[in-house]
Amino acid sequence: MKRLSMCLIASIVLAVLTCIPCPAKESGPKDTGSGQVVNFGTLPVLQALPLYVAEEKGYFREMGIAVRLVRFNSAMEKDVALSSGQIAGYFGDMMTPMVLNANNVPVKMVATIFNTPKDQRMFAILASPQRKGATLSDIAKEGISVSSNTILDYLTTRLLASKGIGTDQIKPIEIKNIPLRMQMLLSGQIPAAVLPEPLATLAEQKGASTLIDDAGAGISSTVLAFEERFLKNNGNVLTAFLKAVNKASVYINAHHDEVRTIMNRECRVPEPLQKSFPIPLFNKLTVPDRTQVMDVYNWLREKKIIKKEMTYKQIVLDGNLP
Repeated sequence: MKRLSMCLIASIVLAVLTCIPCPAKESGPKDTGSGQVVNFGTLPVLQALPLYVAEEKGYFREMGIAVRLVRFNSAMEKDVALSSGQIAGYFGDMMTPMVLNANNVPVKMVATIFNTPKDQRMFAILASPQRKGATLSDIAKEGISVSSNTILDYLTTRLLASKGIGTDQIKPIEIKNIPLRMQMLLSGQIPAAVLPEPLATLAEQKGASTLIDDAGAGISSTVLAFEERFLKNNGNVLTAFLKAVNKASVYINAHHDEVRTIMNRECRVPEPLQKSFPIPLFNKLTVPDRTQVMDVYNWLREKKIIKKEMTYKQIVLDGNLP
């Protein structure tokens, strides 16, 4: 029964998140002296940079805790690792904790690590070089490549809605593999695509044009989440973990040159952008915004991805930020 349950979680998360399978890579201390090690799942994306800096600068040890960052290339693999108890928490989008909770894997978001300010984006809808000059409305009807039932699907829907373009006016083109999506965009095989940074900037340099992005939209938060069992027994460890991440964010904002090497390595910045891509600005950790959390939840319900009724307090743990 347990094996069947894990298979069910895997298939549900696969339907929700982009999957590029790859073995996890672990790094970090073996223990703290107390014998407890916090295994925390990460992805090679820009928004996770404070975690990598906290590890490299020794901020977790400085706060008296041992943290092993477990690196995944696949969101599905990371989430299955959480559901099977291999990691205590992870970095990711707001959608996954809701999907896991709806399928009886108790997880709570504890903090927002990044959201896009007005002058900084993390996702963009780009037209192919062959479709320069096309309007957003025209492109929506011709086709936008995105992975269905994922956070990028949600972002696309909300960004287009902000310009008066409804779901009935959008032709989605299913391409889950993001590098393949970018390749097909640049070759003109698809009219448009949703890409994350830094690939969006790289695509622009190769001739694609941005139609709309998430800068200042407040709809693309990434969060830190933990299993409830860990949260119930490790309040002090959680506080120390969050303090270390906050300290790393302050360091990033003040030492761009020093963290660029870490960013290039851990966040897989393409070689042509490694000297020029802007270092993201990280604010102090905040409690996940209630309005955004519930908007993502309501979208999941509308799409019938989840059926379980949940409240904000069932999804978010408040009151633990340092």
